[in-house]
Amino acid sequence: MNLEKISLKNKNILLISGGLLTLIIVIITIIIVNSSNNNNEIINNKREIVNNSFLTLMIEQEDGTYLESTSNTWPGEGYIFNSELSACQNGGELDYDSNTNKVILYNNKSDGCYIYFDIYTKPVINSINLVETTNNSITINISTTTGTNPITNYYYIINNNTPISTTSNSHTFSGLDSGTTYNIEVYVIDSLGYESNRATLSVETENATLLADYIKGLYTSQGSNDLYYHNSSLANGAEDNSYRYSGANPNNYICFGSDASTCPDDNLYRIIGVFGDQVKLIKADYANSNLLGTDGTYNSRNIFNASDYNTYKGNLETINVYYWNNSTNNNTWNQSNLNEINLNSTFLNTFSSIYRKKIADAIWYVNGYNTGSATPTTWHDAESAGTTWTGKIGIMYVSDYGFAASPSYWTTNMSSYSSARDNNWMFMGLNEWTISRNSSITHYVYYVNTNGYVYDNGIVFMGSFAVRPCFYLTSDVTYAGGTGTESDPLRLS
Repeated sequence: MNLEKISLKNKNILLISGGLLTLIIVIITIIIVNSSNNNNEIINNKREIVNNSFLTLMIEQEDGTYLESTSNTWPGEGYIFNSELSACQNGGELDYDSNTNKVILYNNKSDGCYIYFDIYTKPVINSINLVETTNNSITINISTTTGTNPITNYYYIINNNTPISTTSNSHTFSGLDSGTTYNIEVYVIDSLGYESNRATLSVETENATLLADYIKGLYTSQGSNDLYYHNSSLANGAEDNSYRYSGANPNNYICFGSDASTCPDDNLYRIIGVFGDQVKLIKADYANSNLLGTDGTYNSRNIFNASDYNTYKGNLETINVYYWNNSTNNNTWNQSNLNEINLNSTFLNTFSSIYRKKIADAIWYVNGYNTGSATPTTWHDAESAGTTWTGKIGIMYVSDYGFAASPSYWTTNMSSYSSARDNNWMFMGLNEWTISRNSSITHYVYYVNTNGYVYDNGIVFMGSFAVRPCFYLTSDVTYAGGTGTESDPLRLS
């Protein structure tokens, strides 16, 4: 056999001369398989297998030359099919299917063909590393080795879904179900489009902890973690089986409406307690016009300057104020402009749709009472009898404010609650509306004043006070982390 070395397209090629290799045999309908070379197949465009004894397999060497291979199989890892050099003497076109390890000949007759393979290193997936799992997410990164050409794209597949293409070697799958096993597959491609091996990993997400259950779990006895269980055995309590935070400054902070690593002030709330399977929140500081708007019951002429009040416990420089109802002389909550416009329209729409779905349509007890000279328990009983309203955003009950003080004050009338203000985490230091109305005078609503008292003479269309929105979370909201301090508030999944 004679070898001839030539140069073609910057490659040195060894051509083979010999009568047997140029022999052309016409194949009409007969399928011929070389039994000794059945791993080295060529298929014509009729999907018939053609005898591969008419093929010359050329393999690139380290010096860039090509030598005829004596192997009876196509080269595996470390080589790629060279479509530019590969050709047939009778004009047939060749294509290589790396998945099936077969060369496809596009011709209706047998042909003598030269098949070229180049040295090529594909990228390799070394490992998948599990970075973090939560109840609804999985974060991974992958370790790779670059081949002949750089990696350009990373592909992430979960449970055989459509691959997600990125340029990053790390990825987070989110929106997953808790306590569920997911099968993950990854691969990469290089700048010429060559694909690496595929690596797989099975990961189970964490079981979700409902926020309500997490808070209840902090309670071990009356007063543990500043939580009180208001069952029938708790003296002077609400007797509604709620879990409520009480005292000067419990760790009941929670971030709502933001996933930022540092919770913005506008998204910082505090937990009033757990009522049934719903957690009730109140904004940690007053809501300004950036959240409540400048329409509805906004009063631009009466703004609190925080520096003028040494009782103020928050961080705002100025506090915007609102009427309770400025279109009618009426203390019915479902007719309040503060309710309809500022809270359940403007404020509610500051949240993304994801967070709006976490706010429950709850039943609010908006019946009133005829005097502030009553204990938190008396107030609770009066509020929860009679009139109700169903909606998302409200403001605090008088009884919420009463039970937020240390239990030693629960026998004190709310009109004398100045003595409790330093032991009441809900006291913020300025005149602030409650949702509770005066049941005797139709234009009076109760409010907490700068000294911590509860007054009954807030005129709905004349008094303009600070507002802190309150709302209940849906029962399926889950806990994701945090300790409940102001710097490390609880986080939601």
